[in-house]
Amino acid sequence: MTGSARLTKGEQRRQSIVEAAAKILNEEGPAGVTHRKVATRASASLSATTYYFTGLDDLLGQAAILNFGRWVARANRVVETLEESGPPQSVDQAVDVILRACLPEDENLENHYVQLVAATEFPEVHKQYNKSRNLLDEAIEQVLSWMKSSVSAQLVLTIVDGAAVQAISEGRDVRETARERVREFFIRVGAIPLK
Repeated sequence: MTGSARLTKGEQRRQSIVEAAAKILNEEGPAGVTHRKVATRASASLSATTYYFTGLDDLLGQAAILNFGRWVARANRVVETLEESGPPQSVDQAVDVILRACLPEDENLENHYVQLVAATEFPEVHKQYNKSRNLLDEAIEQVLSWMKSSVSAQLVLTIVDGAAVQAISEGRDVRETARERVREFFIRVGAIPLK
């Protein structure tokens, strides 16, 4: 039996509402999440979006937990790949690994950063992101450890996030800009022992 088959109907409905809210959070940021939009996205009644949660803040918090959990899981999958295939053999391969661990592949990256910046205006989203941030740092630290890098996850994430904001503000490709900046950083400081 799958995980969803074990859930009661009410639990399945609640989960589908949280998933719908998480998608809207990704696409439009916290301000875009309304009970009406979530109900439409989840094919649920408007009353269902209020029945399972103490309010919109609670729903936003649950959506934030789900999104951040997915980001951490993505970084952990990169660690699993490294465990199976071994560390990268070149700087370019190492940069690809870092970007896979740090940037969502299936999301609009501009929207991803909009939601992170906007989270400061929504206390429950901000709280959940802050509570989960160390999990992402730990996963990125494992990736860096596999590459025998001495830099911290926070420094790498700062470079990736800074490059993303620069790219968004200049109308450039986020992923390519992040790739350029991370590659330059690794080469300049010798942060990974690769050629």
